[in-house]
Amino acid sequence: MKRYEIYMKKPARKWDDGFPLGNGRLGAMLLGRLKEETIFINEETLCYGPPRERENPDALGHLGEIRHLLLEGKVEKAAFLAKMALASTPKYNNPYQPMGDLRLCFLNHAGKETKYEARLCLNEAIATIVYELDETRYEREHFVSEAYQVLAIRVRSKGKHKITMSANISRKPFEEFTGVLGEATAGNWGENGAGGMHYLSGVRIASERARTMGDAVYLEAAEEVVVYLAAGTDYLDCLNGKRKDGKEAYEELYQVVGKRLDAAQAAGYDEIRRRHLEDYQSVYGDFNLDLYGTGKEEMATAEILNTFRQGDISCDNYLTEILVHYARYLMVASSYNCQLPANLQGLWNGSYEPPWQCQYTININTQMNYWFAEKAGLSQCQLPVMNLVKLLAGNGKETARKLYGARGFCAHHNTNVWGCTAPEGIFDASPYWVMGGAWMCLHLYEHYLYTEDMEFLKEALPIMREAILFFEDYLYELPNGLLVTGPVVSPENTYRSRVGETGALSMGTAMDSAILRQLLKAYLDSMDVLGIQNEEEEKTLKNIQGKLPPLMIGKDGRLMEWMEDYEEMEPGHRHISHLYALHPGNEITPETEAYFEAAKKTLQTRLTHGGGHTGWSRAWLGCFAARLEDGKSLKEHVSQLLKKCIQDNLLDMHPPFQIDGNFGIAEAILEGIVRSLTGKAVLLPALPKEWKDGSLKGYILKGNTRLDMDWENERPVRIALTSQSTKTYQLAWRNEIRNVICRAGEKVELNW
Repeated sequence: MKRYEIYMKKPARKWDDGFPLGNGRLGAMLLGRLKEETIFINEETLCYGPPRERENPDALGHLGEIRHLLLEGKVEKAAFLAKMALASTPKYNNPYQPMGDLRLCFLNHAGKETKYEARLCLNEAIATIVYELDETRYEREHFVSEAYQVLAIRVRSKGKHKITMSANISRKPFEEFTGVLGEATAGNWGENGAGGMHYLSGVRIASERARTMGDAVYLEAAEEVVVYLAAGTDYLDCLNGKRKDGKEAYEELYQVVGKRLDAAQAAGYDEIRRRHLEDYQSVYGDFNLDLYGTGKEEMATAEILNTFRQGDISCDNYLTEILVHYARYLMVASSYNCQLPANLQGLWNGSYEPPWQCQYTININTQMNYWFAEKAGLSQCQLPVMNLVKLLAGNGKETARKLYGARGFCAHHNTNVWGCTAPEGIFDASPYWVMGGAWMCLHLYEHYLYTEDMEFLKEALPIMREAILFFEDYLYELPNGLLVTGPVVSPENTYRSRVGETGALSMGTAMDSAILRQLLKAYLDSMDVLGIQNEEEEKTLKNIQGKLPPLMIGKDGRLMEWMEDYEEMEPGHRHISHLYALHPGNEITPETEAYFEAAKKTLQTRLTHGGGHTGWSRAWLGCFAARLEDGKSLKEHVSQLLKKCIQDNLLDMHPPFQIDGNFGIAEAILEGIVRSLTGKAVLLPALPKEWKDGSLKGYILKGNTRLDMDWENERPVRIALTSQSTKTYQLAWRNEIRNVICRAGEKVELNW
């Protein structure tokens, strides 16, 4: 495999321009500054304030009136009431916040550096900074260890000056307590908001000569300095009703953090590094996408991007490759062996008031993070999603009961580390949407489809059932017998009603029906797989299936977003929610010709009016292009993302920074190369001509089967399948179909 690096020739200007490091739980954003380095530290659970019950007590009493107004087309009055009756009390979730920033201050660093190089190696998950200053060469190396749960840093010097440096942790403006935690350890601790979780972070210089002063630890005149940082919270105690107060909580956290620092120091930097590489590469694996692109070793990543934006396509395929490899790196760094899934910024956040509270937006963004994970060989990184869904299922029962008088559970468009399920905010086009829990449940089923893990499916099935149970009570029956959701939005678009009023609230949307159809099918299929027989339940669910509104095509040939053929108020909107059935759903295929053509026209209209102007939206457009088997458009969406939505460190910009675009574009690229269906794989369905030759290794098909494939001149030439169970796969390329019998644990190779 090639060595993939992000290379900078100067320090980062702001926190999200840096190098992201992480082990799933502990994150660090490295800026690469010289005299005073700043490394922003995150711990996956650290949210401001305690969990809260926010359901509006007036919601249920006004639900019927709001529905009646919407059915009459009186959108504005319905929205007026919803802002008072459905909006939560209080309206907003509290933010995910930094653990703090680690400051490394260096003596003898005056003057101008030369030969500065900062590199993040994706193959190793190690960041290095090298520079020369005043006849001295400095080398810094950084990584976050999963085994030892520490950020490990080694600084070396060679030449005129030895290293004199200090380290401390700040949390401006939320700093509560700082001080010495041991002979060579300084720390920062506190309660994150009244009644919130407690946190503690500690930084240690691993040397007998290290000393403390104030709330810093320092070392003088050393040729090598090793620094460890560890951090923790009492999130699980708070979540489970076992929160302790003050001194007792801090003492327990100090024991946890102190043991991590002691273990790291005892093991030594070289052993921790060796173990880090072993652990990381066991997860990152031997997956590889190679489009035979070449980078330019002498050019920084920013320079390569700029030349591409100016029309130089010599590194075009290399940039496409690195987008996929970077997405895999970021997934491991933010979602491996941890408690919670990747949020809007993955694991990384440098602000105490971050955009959208840096939480989980589950009307597409959190889901987009994980679309590519299974097929890219990172199935275990999807497991934290299950933890979040369990929280939603528990809290969502109260939300369903209090707001809608329904059984089961529901979740709205935003949630946080506590699994909040009540509506969030007062923006008309997003809070009042009940499909978040249902959509998240589909990720549980997808995990089963890829892994064939029956025990996981048994655990997921009752959660899926509770999500469906909510709709048994909640769906509203129209005079024509159709069952619709409402009041809801089609995230996050607005329309003009038949009486000329504009708004977002509606009764029934294409997206809601598509999600629910898919969830019902997934549940019924799961019952078959597990051998569960319940005729009454099956009859109930199939009755709902039969009454859900079908996909509909409007008078202009586009898919309808709402139950009526309304005029949309923002034709170039970044959300394309009514195409859920195309992607990530699977209702619209080349075989459903009328819907397939309507989806094409829907996309053309969106793009004509400026759609895809945010990073994640551009990535979703790429996914649609792949499903429409349009390689030319797929390539254009990848190019536009690189030109307009990617920073110099290759992180996606909404703007601001959101990680979903990084993950979503990886999904789009991989979908263009292989589309995996149950028992079938479509090869090179949307291959751009620029990718006419290539190699894909370690791709996982539904059915827990590994696919390796080489292609030349847009045609597959060598294929290998390795399945964990005996089965027959149908491989399709254009009009050619081959049936391949796979036996458990054996590799089957064929030439096309």
